[in-house]
Amino acid sequence: VKAPDSDRERWSSRAAFICAAVGSAVGLGNLWRFPYLSFKWGGGAFFIPFVLALFFLGIPLMTLELALGQVFQGSDFVAWASIHRRLRGIGASGCFGAFVLATYYNLII
Repeated sequence: VKAPDSDRERWSSRAAFICAAVGSAVGLGNLWRFPYLSFKWGGGAFFIPFVLALFFLGIPLMTLELALGQVFQGSDFVAWASIHRRLRGIGASGCFGAFVLATYYNLII
């Protein structure tokens, strides 16, 4: 494990970080597509699996990513590569997923 970079910028406060995290999690895609998907797949019948997936997959994976970023003081790629060289692909896929999501949002806007 490398020593954290003291020259890196940090969040000014915990509240600023939480606001940025919530703002990125509850993005335009969620506000735009959720009512459509809920109507298409049957309202409550869609909402129950959605909430279960959110609590059992979404929140634990987000917590893992935040914890790795805190421990290794770097991006997904840096954090996973610091754990083991062969895990670089997980970090690269996270960066690629963010790129695809940004491209998708660019088309929506």
